[in-house]
Amino acid sequence: MSNQLKTLSKSQLESLISGAVSSYLSEDVQCDVSVLDTPNIDDEDKVEHNNKRTLYLEANLSYHETDHV
Repeated sequence: MSNQLKTLSKSQLESLISGAVSSYLSEDVQCDVSVLDTPNIDDEDKVEHNNKRTLYLEANLSYHETDHV
């Protein structure tokens, strides 16, 4: 799973996150990903010995509440 995080685009992350949260809430949720950072992923020679990969992002989730009766 070496660089799989790096292969996810901003739109793919938004789709994955909004899909999961939408399914959980049973509501349509929009996601906007920003501040996407993948430290230590590009430089395979300098990855820590535990092979930890890190992906940092900020996600803004929004939805319209509906009344459930």
